[in-house]
Amino acid sequence: MRSADRKDEADGRYHLIFWLMVFFFVILGARLWYLQVVRGAEFYERVESNRTRTVELTPARGLILDRNGTVLVDNEGSFDLCVQKSRVKDAEKLLEELAGITGVDVEELRRRYQAIRSSNAVAPLVQALSRKDLVTLESRRYRLEGTSIRVNSHRHPIIDVLASHTLGYVREISREQLEDERQKIEEAVTGLVLEGRNPEEAREQALREMNPHSSGDLVGRSGLEQTMEQYLHGRPGLAEREVNARETVLSEVIQKYPEPGYSLRLTLDARLQAVAQSLLGERAGAIVLLDPRNFEILALASSPTFRLSDFSGGISTRKWQNLLKDPFTPLLHRAIAGQYPPGSTYKIAVALAALAEGIITPDTTFQCNGSITVGPDTFRCHNHYGHGKVDLEKSLAVSCDVYYYEVGRLMGIDLMSQRAGEYFGLGRNLGLELNSEQGGVLPTTEWKMRRENRRWTLGDTITASIGQGYVAATPLQVAQMTAVAANGGSLYRPHLVKEVVDIDGQVVHSFEPELISTVDIPREHFVEIRKGLEAVVNDPDGTGRRAALPDVTVAGKTGTSQVISNRMAAMYGRDKIPYHRRDHAWFTGYAPAENPEVVVVVLLEHAGGGGAEAAPVGGRMLAAYFDPRIMTSTLPPAQAQPDKPTAWQAALE
Repeated sequence: MRSADRKDEADGRYHLIFWLMVFFFVILGARLWYLQVVRGAEFYERVESNRTRTVELTPARGLILDRNGTVLVDNEGSFDLCVQKSRVKDAEKLLEELAGITGVDVEELRRRYQAIRSSNAVAPLVQALSRKDLVTLESRRYRLEGTSIRVNSHRHPIIDVLASHTLGYVREISREQLEDERQKIEEAVTGLVLEGRNPEEAREQALREMNPHSSGDLVGRSGLEQTMEQYLHGRPGLAEREVNARETVLSEVIQKYPEPGYSLRLTLDARLQAVAQSLLGERAGAIVLLDPRNFEILALASSPTFRLSDFSGGISTRKWQNLLKDPFTPLLHRAIAGQYPPGSTYKIAVALAALAEGIITPDTTFQCNGSITVGPDTFRCHNHYGHGKVDLEKSLAVSCDVYYYEVGRLMGIDLMSQRAGEYFGLGRNLGLELNSEQGGVLPTTEWKMRRENRRWTLGDTITASIGQGYVAATPLQVAQMTAVAANGGSLYRPHLVKEVVDIDGQVVHSFEPELISTVDIPREHFVEIRKGLEAVVNDPDGTGRRAALPDVTVAGKTGTSQVISNRMAAMYGRDKIPYHRRDHAWFTGYAPAENPEVVVVVLLEHAGGGGAEAAPVGGRMLAAYFDPRIMTSTLPPAQAQPDKPTAWQAALE
């Protein structure tokens, strides 16, 4: 090939390469112009959004204090392991490794992971990490893609089982709750707009008044944590954070500081609550301590109980199922939701109603020979030999059943239940600050027909007159009945919260005693009832002698409520009755008898006789009230909350 041809060929190649390079740089320039000029602002915003985060600052939840300022529940700093699903490549591998580090069951982690709806949300997966787990996770973060550590705070009960049912627990707010709050806000905004408000102002006002939660917030799910949520939940703040690619915070600018929630000062006394819980020990039951002058609740103990710390950071499915399946129902607040036949404590209500209606006088007597016969049925007194001639005072002192059989027969069930409800607030919920409060049962002829489609019988009335049969009450209701008898006829709404205070200790809201009704009958009737109740504890034949104190005059009433009939009990044999078929033991009382300032109620499930079992516990509870030196450390050893209720389990078996 000639040199000229070779030169032309080389020039052609150079020209081709040149124009290819020109074309490439034109395309590159055009692309850069498009990215930087046409969409430059958009991509700048994306970069800034990846580099900066506008985050909501969670406010500190309000504290819960006892009446003397002792902290019962506060907040404790903790660390949560969070995950962002969009950054996770192999979820199964990640969850298995996290299970090995944290000790949380992989199935539990899988359930929590799948519950995260948004793939871009940074959601907690394991809350309240231990320090050991935190160090291990930080050392392995390079291979745990999609995870981050978030500083948080969790509820910290000072004593784990002191008043678990009453204080309650918190859990992360659910999607359903958030949606419900959103709908309520929209309804409020619509209402304000219809009133002529500007839409923006209406929304701002609705948000300010309703103070809604955000995703990830802790919200009360039981007890006072739930019912007082509006006070305990503060207002969130806002912060601008700069982060790197690993989500590490490089800087932070606070735009709005969070406002902590208000604190609650309760009527409870932490010392008395601890004594009550200790006196119950392993036994299933409840103790209520109440001021009859205003119905402030000083102690509200229920056993068995549960550990509030199990709910810090979210309770595991296994623990939750164990609580639900436990045959001794540790989640049941027996003091306000356990409904039992009140037994002979109900004779207080029957006696006062009979006096008020003129059915009896203090001097009216009935002959007790150990039983009465009505048609084919025989109804026995607890003293099978009989009490002889019995008047009102003696009927209460020795708890004569036959006396009240006769009174009930004369009064009738409808009038008996009507007066018990009017005078003492029995048979209905009085509005305690807890959602689990139950109203008990005051049966009537119409009630039985509606419930069972059967007619009321005279035998039903006779059993109801001694607090058996269909009659049911909670320990709190027995306490309010006793308080009305002690204070001369004033029925208040029982309450647990004295004040709501801000972070500086200033009172935001005060809860004053609320008088519901006053019994409009001669005061002499109360005097006669109180004479009988004083004889219960202080007479040699009184059934509540074991509640007596050396320096304080105690008045009260014992009760033994049957779970099965006497005939069935005889079939088993008194010493071989299964645990869950044994009698409940009651004691209710007040002191000092001359000027009552405290009421105590003790219920021991399936424990036997009220005089033998419940009265001594009531006496010791009253002793603790009058003597501040009595602490749980001075009481005989009692396990406040066993890992396993071995004594109960053995009784069941």
